[in-house]
Amino acid sequence: MSVEFKNLLTLPSLREAEVVAGKAGLDQPVTSINVLEQSNVDKLRKELFNQEDKYGSEIVISGLMTIAHDVNAQVKLIQHLQHEGEIGLILYYVGVFIPEVDQRLIDICDQLDFPLIVMPKGEPSLRYSEVIYEVVEAIIKQEMEETSFSNQILEQISKLPSNQRNVDTMLKMLTDRTHSSIVLTDIRGQMINAGTWPSISTLDLSYMVEQTTDASIQTIDSVSVVKRPIFHNGMETIQFYMFKETQPLTENMVEQAAEVVQIFMNLWGQNYEAVNTQELVKAILNDESVKMRRLGAILHIDVGSISNVWFVHVQDPAARKFVMYHLKEEMKLRFNVLLVELFEETVVVFMDEGKTEEDFTTIASQVFEHLQEEQLETTIVQYLGMNTTTDVQAAYIKMEKYFKQAQFLYPQQQIFTQLHFQFVAECEQVVSEGEKAIRQALVPLQPLMQQEELLETLAVFLLDAQSHYAKAGELLFVHMNTIKYRIKRINEIVHYSVTKLPESLIYYRAIAIWRLLKNTGKRTE
Repeated sequence: MSVEFKNLLTLPSLREAEVVAGKAGLDQPVTSINVLEQSNVDKLRKELFNQEDKYGSEIVISGLMTIAHDVNAQVKLIQHLQHEGEIGLILYYVGVFIPEVDQRLIDICDQLDFPLIVMPKGEPSLRYSEVIYEVVEAIIKQEMEETSFSNQILEQISKLPSNQRNVDTMLKMLTDRTHSSIVLTDIRGQMINAGTWPSISTLDLSYMVEQTTDASIQTIDSVSVVKRPIFHNGMETIQFYMFKETQPLTENMVEQAAEVVQIFMNLWGQNYEAVNTQELVKAILNDESVKMRRLGAILHIDVGSISNVWFVHVQDPAARKFVMYHLKEEMKLRFNVLLVELFEETVVVFMDEGKTEEDFTTIASQVFEHLQEEQLETTIVQYLGMNTTTDVQAAYIKMEKYFKQAQFLYPQQQIFTQLHFQFVAECEQVVSEGEKAIRQALVPLQPLMQQEELLETLAVFLLDAQSHYAKAGELLFVHMNTIKYRIKRINEIVHYSVTKLPESLIYYRAIAIWRLLKNTGKRTE
């Protein structure tokens, strides 16, 4: 069903390529090939947000043109690709865009057993399509010759890390191999898991499940369909459905696919029925609305009523479990629907509108104080009024992207809202646009640029103290009257009152960009 990586090197398009590193990984099976257009790892993490179906059988081809002269970025990319389940890189245009393959890149590939194949150097006429065509052709030919695939899939599953050895990954393997869509339901016909071919298939799976009632292969609306029982712990607990649109299913293909599911359930499905809230939180943050509704129904949780979310960062990773426990205890009396789970490195709290009259700012302040009393140092980010899973996912991505900048801009802040992050994103956009945009944004501060003490006072007064003289004095370790004098002096120099609207808005934005620039070392005079 797949071709070993080393056998692909005999193809005409790869015959002149050189294996420069990671030779120990050439025994791995290859089932697909992909083109890498984006080389920025931070952006890749967002674009490859849901990578649970990666199972280590795909090779990547790229010219790494966006990071051709940044070896550190190249090393970081290899580490990311290997972590995400890719098994090798075919590198183009060395000597054209990338000057040479750096020894550090070779070392990391050897360390990770990650094959690095370099196409003939100094050849700008090389085409990705030649390698793609021949690799895909070799994979298809192998699939046609080897009609038995169940054992190899099960062997691949057994070698996966435990966090990837799940039903979704198993179904992804089967759909890739059989080019069909597969659905698992409970005995009542409620969908539990589904894998589609192609991944963007518009086939109405719920309708097809309802129409498929026979264990024999049949055709419904030009789709070849079949239904088979799956036994778990000696009982028929799962129904297996298979749908193929391009050509008829074969009994051999159905039997092997069902066998893979059956054996998977026997070996690794011990906790399959024990669906937990962590999977539901994953489905929400990964914008998997169908899976979210299905899990919500199983867990009897009204996910449609969830409209508010907290992202809680815990200073000490070892304390996350304690934070989760205290959050559940604090919040369960306030909300009808409450989910508190760990997602990646962030504690996520999903809530409905609540059953008390308390506003979310008051709740957040009280919860934060109680956590502090327990010596649990946290930062709470509130996103309120979320309407869809897409909104939630976008909120999480923005929070992750700008969290460090937000902490620098507001070092005294422990409770953030989406407006904080929206403002930080707007300021970062100005900084990213270059010197002209930065100079224009800093024009209001120009008369103060040679007076660091006044700039720092203005930053603390507006950003940290919310225009409170006494609080600014505490933060700067000076008397409140000193702050009043400095603000008065600032007003005289800039000829405006930085404490009154609308002028204060202009200076708030300008001093925020000034502080962010201090963090990046891009001071503009």
